[in-house]
Amino acid sequence: MKSALGTVLAAIYALAFGAAYVDYLGKVGDWFADIWLAFAALPFTLTMRWLNGGDYDFSGDATAKVIAAALFCCVLAYLAGALIEAAVRTIYRLTTGRWRKV
Repeated sequence: MKSALGTVLAAIYALAFGAAYVDYLGKVGDWFADIWLAFAALPFTLTMRWLNGGDYDFSGDATAKVIAAALFCCVLAYLAGALIEAAVRTIYRLTTGRWRKV
């Protein structure tokens, strides 16, 4: 499955996640140092809480969790972009009467 929109959205999410992690690294030890990282990882955190029955701890100092969250969120952004692109292409084909592959 190839999707230009999915790739762009995943890249933007990866950049935002990277910026949030760099911001966290600059504020290590401060109160709410990883607030932007927690917001960026919110889809991952909510999914893990649902899978674990409501208990999951996410913070910037857990490197493995940060990497897993970044990968999960980027894949989720790619899938969302791919679905949107597929829907737009299908609507375009149906409304213009073009049944060829766009």
